[in-house]
Amino acid sequence: MAEQHWSSSSQAYGYVTLIGSEPIQVKPGENIRFNQHGSLENIRFSQSSGALTVLESGDYKIEYTLLIGGPASTSVYGIFVEHSLVDKNLTNYGITRQVDNATLMMVGQAIFHIHKNSKIRLKNIGPTTDTLLPVLNGTGINAASLSIVKLS
Repeated sequence: MAEQHWSSSSQAYGYVTLIGSEPIQVKPGENIRFNQHGSLENIRFSQSSGALTVLESGDYKIEYTLLIGGPASTSVYGIFVEHSLVDKNLTNYGITRQVDNATLMMVGQAIFHIHKNSKIRLKNIGPTTDTLLPVLNGTGINAASLSIVKLS
């Protein structure tokens, strides 16, 4: 019987978050500047830019969460690989606050192929400045988070 050789794929995963003590403003066209990280495996995190670098090519699942408050408006976010928005609106999600000071959680997810050494960023692609909330009722929370897991 012929011997089979299976290609092995390295694990890759990461988790980053944005914490603070005051509301965080994110202008249109601005990246989320994640400032803390949890476990990282074959993912590099740059605290200065808030970007993640994928060290292994493959199909990845990315999930992100934002806690947005402030005046009534529409918020829209998308994932950028290098300097391009992921194609076909796969990562674009939005919410509308119809009442001032409403606090809403935006959740987005997608699965797509990412090439080795690509930088990943989450960016405000909407028309308004958003207020991310790192504190609720005096308790520190994640104003934003992003997790990435290599599937294959």
